[in-house]
Amino acid sequence: MQLVLTSVVVLAVDQAVKLLVRSGRFASVRLGPFGSLRMVAGRLWWYRSAVRASKALLLWAVAAGTLLVAAAALPTSHMFVGLLLGGSLSNVIESSLRGSVTDFVCLRFWPAFNVADVALTAGALGIGFELLRTVGVVAA
Repeated sequence: MQLVLTSVVVLAVDQAVKLLVRSGRFASVRLGPFGSLRMVAGRLWWYRSAVRASKALLLWAVAAGTLLVAAAALPTSHMFVGLLLGGSLSNVIESSLRGSVTDFVCLRFWPAFNVADVALTAGALGIGFELLRTVGVVAA
């Protein structure tokens, strides 16, 4: 249940924020010396290659199946797998429909990113930590 809820929340929040950013109702917001919040439409590698949306969705489905198997083997990872599934599905949906992903957090020292990217990073780090904890490298 936690896995599904986390996935749905990440997907909904990311899509809502991207819709708001694309609406153009808000100007760029400066974050002082750190950068700004502004829309950046990033084209994806598969739109510069022979891979199209249907193949991207198929690849996502295979990866999602793999993550679900991993979640079954590591029950403490359900929230992290939910972050990965929700973030990746949100980016795949948007890129399949629009040909690009809307990024809006632009830091001077990092490439532009969005809510889905934060969820993907947190999910990957969380699963990595859980794996280390499970094998005894990190104390519980």
